[in-house]
Amino acid sequence: MELGDFVVVTHPGHPMKGSRGKIVGRRGEYRPDDPWFLVYLPGRMRSYLIPGSALAVEKADPSAQRDILYQ
Repeated sequence: MELGDFVVVTHPGHPMKGSRGKIVGRRGEYRPDDPWFLVYLPGRMRSYLIPGSALAVEKADPSAQRDILYQ
């Protein structure tokens, strides 16, 4: 995962499971090889620190005309 990637929270125990957002920063390590990501969630109009293990990159359809975050 890199800055600017669109992600979805997938961890079943996370309070924001199913939320979609955009990675806007990286902030250290949650565990070795599991970084914290600063993720902007437009539905809540805030940024949250979420471990990388709780995120999955959201795949965009190449024919999408609009930004997938705001559809």
